[in-house]
Order: sequence, then structure tokens, then C-alpha cells
Amino acid sequence: MFELKEKLTFININQDYLKYLHDSCQEVYFKPIGYENKPYLGILINKEKNQYVIPLSSAKEKHKAWKNIETDRFLIYENCEKSVLSKNAVYKDNPDGTVKHILSVIDLKKMIPIKEGLYTKVDLSAKIGDSIGEINYKNLLNKEFSFCLKILPAIIHKANKIYSKQIDTNKVSKFCCDFKLLEEKCKAYEVKSV
Repeated sequence: MFELKEKLTFININQDYLKYLHDSCQEVYFKPIGYENKPYLGILINKEKNQYVIPLSSAKEKHKAWKNIETDRFLIYENCEKSVLSKNAVYKDNPDGTVKHILSVIDLKKMIPIKEGLYTKVDLSAKIGDSIGEINYKNLLNKEFSFCLKILPAIIHKANKIYSKQIDTNKVSKFCCDFKLLEEKCKAYEVKSV
């Protein structure tokens, strides 16, 4: 069973490690460019002492059709006035005239094992000298982080269900990472000293 290792954090993962896992399991999120700052939610640890992280996926048009909560994912959203949204924002109309602004998706079926030395914690605090883009990105991350804190028990519960089902049945569901395979790859991966 998973539990939170310490306290909830967002992390960025070493790109060589992500590519290594992706080469073994195509369901691992990886793009050769632009994934350096992709946030992952973590760190969960199970009774076998395997550490796992869960990716956050940017909001996309297809997410408008999704429910807020599914067996393998959560929409991260905020309710707001349409007038405050950028032209590229992904949202659904609410019955009261406001909109549900979809910020991102917690994709539980894509969680991956991780070990020390392969990630850095994301600093969510604003710094003097941050650009407008950095400030806006940190604001988004802080909204996502606050949302995740509110539903953390449900995230851990669903992560346990997905993981246990795959381990107990030895069957990898469609679009799901192969946890056993990735755990073996994680153990075999050598962390390079800096």
C-alpha cells in the first residue's frame, strides 16, 4: 500500500531516466524536448520501499469531455468567471454561468518508480527577478498544488487500487505503465554522480 513519503511535493525528473523508462514502456510520458520542467506529484512509497511519482498532464481540449474524477485520473480545475481566462484556456461551462477552468490532469495509470538522485524538488515560491512567464507558471503550479492537497487521500487510495490490481492479476491494463517492469528498470538504473 502506498503512503506519502514525507509531505506532498512537486518534482522534475532527470530526462535521461525518463527516456530510459520510456524505451522499456511506451506508456511512460516522455518527449525529447520540453519535458525538463514537467511536474510530477510525489513522493509515494509502498511496503516494498518502492518510491513512485504521478505525472501531471497539461489541460487539453479532450479533457472537456472528461468527468472530474475517474478510476485512473483526476481533473485539476478552478471555478471562475470566463472573463478572467486567457484565449487558450481549456474550460467547461457551469450551470451558474461561471466556468470550470481545467488546469491539468493527474494521470494515475502513468505513475512511475523513482529513486534518490533522479529528481529535483520544484520551488513554488516567487523570486525577485522571476520573469512574467515564471511568475504565471508558479501561480499555476501553486493552484495545482493546493488542489492536490485537498484530494490527497483520494489520490493515494486510487493509486493503491490501480497498482494492486496490476500486481495481483499480473495484467497491465491498456494505456497503463507496466509497474513491475519499471521497478526492475528503476533498480537497474545507475544514478550518475554530479
